[in-house]
Amino acid sequence: MKYLKSEHLKFRRTFSNKLLIIAPLITAVFAWLMAGFTGFQYMTLYWWYSFLLPGTITVLCYLSNQKEIRADKYYSVYSMSINLKKFWISKNLILIEKMIFAAFILALLVCVSNIISPSTVIFTPGQSFIGSVAIMIASIWQIPLCLFLIFKIGLFMPLVVNTAFGIFLPGFFGTTSLWWLCPYCWAPKLAESLMGIGINGTLNDTPNVSILPVALSLILSFILFFVLTYLGAGNFSRQEAK
Repeated sequence: MKYLKSEHLKFRRTFSNKLLIIAPLITAVFAWLMAGFTGFQYMTLYWWYSFLLPGTITVLCYLSNQKEIRADKYYSVYSMSINLKKFWISKNLILIEKMIFAAFILALLVCVSNIISPSTVIFTPGQSFIGSVAIMIASIWQIPLCLFLIFKIGLFMPLVVNTAFGIFLPGFFGTTSLWWLCPYCWAPKLAESLMGIGINGTLNDTPNVSILPVALSLILSFILFFVLTYLGAGNFSRQEAK
């Protein structure tokens, strides 16, 4: 618990917290400019998980890493008598919490249509919140991956690769029977099965909720998150000896 509290304090009065509002807001504005209120709700969710969400996760991981770099390049962390594995795991857990908050902000923005333009509403507020949070959970595996890569090689390549894969890979594998083998397909497939948003961003007029892809996406995301977090924690703990 003390590790989580420490990570919480590091995020106080930082740009990271502002990013959790700015990124969903940019997504919503972009969706409105592209589709107006008619397609605002589903396009906001689509642009979020296919483009802005991978980028936001990568930048948030970078800011978390930079906090330590700017302090003393992790020297104080390595010199203290703390469990380095727990330290790394806590970083990942706090980043999940932050991104779940961003998912709630996105859902609130999606619900704007329910107030301003009821005739164009596709999702109820409950569907918006459930869908937004579920999409985030199906993407949590990106957090330990990006945090580890940024710790090793910096921001540029993880940002480019994570964003590009989020855009292009679902189009290649999302419509095949092997979609579950591609982590970047999990959130799009969940959105398709739960919200009726097609892999290509179009709305299915007669959505048929399918539990299996939703459950499989969430379970696989949790499993990969724990595996990547465990591997990252092990690698980070070995840095002390270098």
